Amino acid sequence: MKIELQRKNEAVKRTFRLPGDKSIAHRSLIIGALGKGSYKIYNFPRSLDCLSTLHCMKNIGIEAENNEDGIYVYSPGYENFSKVSVSLNANNSGTTARLLSGLICGCGIEASIDGDDSLRKRPMDRVVVPLKAMGASIESSSNLLPLKFMASEKLKGIKYKMPVDSAQVKSCVLIAGFMAEGETIVIENKSTRDHTERMFKALGADIAVNENSITIKNSDITVKDIYIPGDISSAAFILACFLLSIDSEVRIEKVLLNERRRKYLDILKRMGASLSYEISKNINGELVGNIAASSSRLNGVKIAAEEVPNIIDEIPMLSVLAAFSSGTTVIEGIKELKYKESNRIKAIANNLNSIGIKVIYSDESLEIIGKDCLVNKEVHINPYSDHRIALAFTAFAMRNEGITVIDNWDCTNISFPDSLKYFKEIFDIHIHQ
Repeated sequence: MKIELQRKNEAVKRTFRLPGDKSIAHRSLIIGALGKGSYKIYNFPRSLDCLSTLHCMKNIGIEAENNEDGIYVYSPGYENFSKVSVSLNANNSGTTARLLSGLICGCGIEASIDGDDSLRKRPMDRVVVPLKAMGASIESSSNLLPLKFMASEKLKGIKYKMPVDSAQVKSCVLIAGFMAEGETIVIENKSTRDHTERMFKALGADIAVNENSITIKNSDITVKDIYIPGDISSAAFILACFLLSIDSEVRIEKVLLNERRRKYLDILKRMGASLSYEISKNINGELVGNIAASSSRLNGVKIAAEEVPNIIDEIPMLSVLAAFSSGTTVIEGIKELKYKESNRIKAIANNLNSIGIKVIYSDESLEIIGKDCLVNKEVHINPYSDHRIALAFTAFAMRNEGITVIDNWDCTNISFPDSLKYFKEIFDIHIHQ
């Protein structure tokens, strides 16, 4: 399916509430089900990635009823997960594959994990190495999916210094470490998303965070209802559209405002965005509140390598905004973008070049020569089957007086399946099957 976008030549004022945050949704099923008992997950997103985790967890042994008002879960507890050999399909979800690897090894389950062609290209040695160091028995070809896990004895806790700044890898080791003998210590070079630590703490696990060092050990864990705040990564695409709009305003309510996940909001303000956020409550250890933004004239900025781990998913969106800012934007430390659903460095550069924006890039940095301008031509965006590329370039349509065509729009179902419900408030949209 492809879509045609045409910006509306009128001022728009809207208030939105979004489906739950994808990162927390994965963890609500994996960490939330470690204890024995029943609980409900509110505002669970129906994205394909999260549904992959739900399906895998059901295959391992939880019972789950997927209703309009949430997911009702019964877990037998990790000690009682199925010991029958299971084949799990993570489809396109790296989070599913990597976090479940830690769970499977910690439980001593015999299983295999596979995924689609895209996921099969993403490196899995980054979780295989620490899990084997803990005593897991894993087979793989070239450290790629599929992974085969043999039933093993109880894992041993380790001290692990992260060679790659990845919240998925950190979470895998912490989940395995929770079920291991002794304590497991994970040391990060740069701080990454901390939803795993927050959820473990909210559920009563024995976990301690000291700057970039996290220590976890086996302990009692509580089963309780989990509310998932609105997805701040999905909010990024809507905010980008309004920032590039004319005389328009948006308010996004009950959205996740985790300190590390909101880093891109601070970068937007550095670029000159008319944007503010307010924290209203703390739910299950996560900060929740509202974001307000309006049409803005933006400037180029430098984004340092140490900022990237916490804005990794927002770099495509920031790149589109940089293209229509005054001056040059430089983003350093971007190598990890090569290993996403596409090579996002090339996907960003190729699409920006196609609309007349000069981009200089390498494996380590991205330099975008911005032009605060309007375009007036039909443009075809190739998302390279990557949901974040497709969603990011919707914002370009705000600066195009012509038609913007985004091919393979179906890929957005990975993370934001209801996105057109929100974008139709901003654009005239034609869908072509």
